[in-house]
Amino acid sequence: MGTVIAVLHDDVFLVTSDDGALLTCKRAFSCLITPAIRDRVAVCGNGPRHGYVAAILERAAGSETCIRVEGDLRLDASGDVRVSAAREIALEGERLAITTHDAELTATKSTLVCDELEGRIGLVRLLGKTIEAVVEHIVQISKTSFRSIDTVDHLRAAHIDYAASESVRLHGKNTLLSAEHLSKLDAEQIHLG
Repeated sequence: MGTVIAVLHDDVFLVTSDDGALLTCKRAFSCLITPAIRDRVAVCGNGPRHGYVAAILERAAGSETCIRVEGDLRLDASGDVRVSAAREIALEGERLAITTHDAELTATKSTLVCDELEGRIGLVRLLGKTIEAVVEHIVQISKTSFRSIDTVDHLRAAHIDYAASESVRLHGKNTLLSAEHLSKLDAEQIHLG
């Protein structure tokens, strides 16, 4: 047994053994946790001055624990896999891929920040109290569109252009059309009444 007194470079450490000898030790492949200075470690000898850190026996409370492997890492379980933390779970990488049959996200507050979002969805259902969107440009192309509003629908715009290839129908208990300067009806036939 010994104590790590220096980190020489990646996975190579200077360890002082309990009998006072200095050892240059590599981290053993099965020792997944990266040793830190002042860690009490178990050392397997590979000569009088060289060895392997086989395990970390003790570490100061509050120190960060780093699990490190060379190459790819795969976790495989025949049952469930759960990851929990008291404060934060952070995932970092160049690419994140999730493949699952059923996904569920439950959060009090969520934030998504990205430069581009693309989705292919068969069905979308949203149930909410308020939806607010502030965008610079909206393009919507659909085969059929239906809206049902119980109370009031407001539209405010500088210019409004509606065009229909077949027919346009406006109907209400009371219908008011007004203009400040000009109102114009143009058709081959105009029926009033």
